[in-house]
Amino acid sequence: MNPAIVIIMEQLEQRTTLQPLSPLYSWDEQLETKIESLKQEATSTPMITLIAALHLRNDSLALSHSYAQQIEHDPTGAYWHGIMHRMDGDYWNANYWFRQAGNHPVMTKIKPIVAQWLQQNWHSKLADSASAHILESFKLNNAWNSMQFTDLVQTCLRSNDAILEELLKHIQAIEIKALFQHTLNALAKS
Repeated sequence: MNPAIVIIMEQLEQRTTLQPLSPLYSWDEQLETKIESLKQEATSTPMITLIAALHLRNDSLALSHSYAQQIEHDPTGAYWHGIMHRMDGDYWNANYWFRQAGNHPVMTKIKPIVAQWLQQNWHSKLADSASAHILESFKLNNAWNSMQFTDLVQTCLRSNDAILEELLKHIQAIEIKALFQHTLNALAKS
């Protein structure tokens, strides 16, 4: 793997806080510049997808979007595009891209991981019963649905529910980590 990519990934791993559900600015502006330096290598869908993913992990939503728009035909690109729109608050558009991603293999992979995390870490009731119902279905390993997760994020950010927000940031981290690993694996195979 390109040493520049390894350095960028190492810097992202040094982040000590969970990504916000709706970031307002890049986490590290210098890292944004390093990620942009990879664009000369953006000659394949897997590489463009990786750049979109790196920008998203750095909370550089506009830059992530510019790459996601180049890979809309790819299910993984559509999934990253959906997450980016969920983070920028365009929930309808996020769900459109999650539908384009279809039954992405990452959705199947994260279903038991999210269920296990919730079983170990979520034991309280929430004021919003609809949110509690969706989280309970995730907890029982009955479902993972990125569109339902988008609805949870929208509800949370409108209600300023700090408990729900913390739960959702952890679940978002699980989703992003799994999709990022899938993206790296696809790049390695290309």
